Amino acid sequence: MSGVNEWYGYIGKILEVDLSSGRTRIRELKDEDADMFIGGIGLATKMLFDEMDPRVEPFSPDNVLVFMTGPLTGTMVQCSGRYVVAAKSPLTMAWGEAHASGFWGVELKKAGFDGIIIKGKSSNPVYLYVHDGEVEIRDATKYWGLTTVETDLSLKSDLGDKSVRIAAIGPAGERLVRYAIIASDITPDGPRVAGRTGMGAVMGSKNLKAIVVKGNGQIKVKEPERLRSNINRLLPYILSYPTTQLYSIYGTAGEVEEFYEYGDMPIKNFTVGKWDGILNISGRALREKGIVKAHRACWACPIHCWKYVEVNNVKGRGPEYETIASLGSMLMIDDPYYIVEANDLCNKYGIDTISTGGTIAWAIESFEKGLLTKEDTGGLELKWGDKETVLKLIELIGKREGFGKLLGEGCRMASKIIGRGTEKYCMHVKGTEMPMHDPRAFKGMGLQYATSNRGADHLQGLTFRIEQGERITDLKIYERYDRVSYIGKGRVVATMEIWHEVLESLVICKFISIPPLHLAGMYTLVTGRRKTLQDLLTAGKRIFTLKRMFNVINGISRKDDTLPERFLKEPLSEGGAKGQVVELEPMLNEYYNYMGWDENGIPTRETLKELGILPIVERFMNNK
Repeated sequence: MSGVNEWYGYIGKILEVDLSSGRTRIRELKDEDADMFIGGIGLATKMLFDEMDPRVEPFSPDNVLVFMTGPLTGTMVQCSGRYVVAAKSPLTMAWGEAHASGFWGVELKKAGFDGIIIKGKSSNPVYLYVHDGEVEIRDATKYWGLTTVETDLSLKSDLGDKSVRIAAIGPAGERLVRYAIIASDITPDGPRVAGRTGMGAVMGSKNLKAIVVKGNGQIKVKEPERLRSNINRLLPYILSYPTTQLYSIYGTAGEVEEFYEYGDMPIKNFTVGKWDGILNISGRALREKGIVKAHRACWACPIHCWKYVEVNNVKGRGPEYETIASLGSMLMIDDPYYIVEANDLCNKYGIDTISTGGTIAWAIESFEKGLLTKEDTGGLELKWGDKETVLKLIELIGKREGFGKLLGEGCRMASKIIGRGTEKYCMHVKGTEMPMHDPRAFKGMGLQYATSNRGADHLQGLTFRIEQGERITDLKIYERYDRVSYIGKGRVVATMEIWHEVLESLVICKFISIPPLHLAGMYTLVTGRRKTLQDLLTAGKRIFTLKRMFNVINGISRKDDTLPERFLKEPLSEGGAKGQVVELEPMLNEYYNYMGWDENGIPTRETLKELGILPIVERFMNNK
């Protein structure tokens, strides 16, 4: 068994499904892969290199879609219910990944697998039914065209089992909207969402509607009593953390007011620094208006940041900070009831709220400038603050109809198709629409956006936490860094990106504050595989660099590690980031040097060799 007598933390088995042939097989997890790449996104990255050429077309049957859990998933470690999804992205045309929490990943492990590798394309719509070490490929014709909620309810009804866990796409994934999501834990009060870079579209391109998982297996832990003792000892620290307390009450929506004060919250496509509507859409407002009805938690979570809402006909997961900003302040709409409805529509059709808001903001600004016309929009007049039109646009995107066909391409591709100078108003990095944090307010976030492998990504580091004053002594981040200074940000961003790669490989939620040294100890107690914090950080750098090479093979270099001109040259006239622009070039130089990349952003041969990944990438580089 790959040299391992007994797996702890890991199940030790990977399910492989070839949808073209209908063949399935169970593979043993390789001990050396677990050692070098930990789990989660690390293993997913290694498997994509093993199974395909990074230059593959995203919607080709040859693109491989990987679902993966980590060694901590489903254990008693707090907030360990997450899973990752990775493939070539139809949005970035390079590296793609998304993450989700909840219970689906835990159930996959209980069903007997660490992950699923999906190849090929079915000739007709299908779903996978994974249960207790087995898999069936079943016809999904009757579910094709259904929303994520309808799919979840129909499958549970047909299977006669409400306890199954389902990951599914909506109509947007079927119709290849480039930022389509995969939704899981959809009913009764979800969904949780693997949202970014269009993993739902890749799933749709394979005619795969859903993956149903059910299992009764156990996830073994090497030293359960010592692990429990550690967890109990840490719990008061975790619960006393200010962010934890804020999320417990309001969810991530609780940060709206604070981020607004920093000048971090985007308004009118990142062009305005102040806006009176902000207080109407804060987490506090959602609570005071009685929109939030209950708190929900993912697996083993003491925080309960998931807010259940009921408004009119909407019952389910409430909007997170990113959604409040992308469908609210970005578009100059301050109606919280509309935001709940818009979020629900996106979830049902299966589209990423960040990319949806960013793409619509591009369209409105382009229309305002006279570069888009009613002829382009199918007769729709686009203007800021028009919630009825935005709801109509969400529907058109979800169905890929009318003007929604163009918007479903994402703003980078849509702006290239239209031309006329509209490219200037698309706020993206490497094709991924900007998350809802203005890099002029936190300069390190600007560097993080520019260098993240899946395009603009706030979660690949959460560097703004350091710029808010957080210190992580285990990672040698000892001092407070001025948020609007670029000095020293190269090392900090690189360190945080590498650490977050570790978190996505273990796999554990980023909203829980477990000190890195403690987490390294927990990994050892769970798996019995002794690793120091430095061992984990080396693995994190290995994984991040391997993703970078995926992008390099697809033509990405320093020229792509940039930000929209708006952030480099156009300061805001008011607000918490007044007068600031991002000084990207000096930060990039420091960052590349720290990462062991050359001046063009290409990892050096020495770095690749040192990290043990030169043999993995060399065959693709030689044939480039």
